[in-house]
Amino acid sequence: MLNIIRNTIMEYVDVEEEKITEETNPVTDLSMTSYDFISVVGKLEDELGVEIPEREMRKFETLGDLDRYIRSRMQP
Repeated sequence: MLNIIRNTIMEYVDVEEEKITEETNPVTDLSMTSYDFISVVGKLEDELGVEIPEREMRKFETLGDLDRYIRSRMQP
C-alpha cells in the first residue's frame, strides 16, 4: 500500500522517492500543503474505493497512519 501512496504523492509534489516512508509526515517532511494532501487522499479514495472522512484525515501524523487506515478499510 505504501508504494501506491508514494506514487500518488509523487504526482503532486517533486520529492525523491526514498524520502517517502511510513515515518514521513507529509506536511513537515515533504512540504506538502493541506490542499496537496487532501488531493492525494482524494485520489487514493477514488483508486482504492475507500472513503476517508476529513475528521480521520486530521489524525494522520505520518504516511504510515494513512497506510494503516486504508488497509483497515479495504475489503479482504
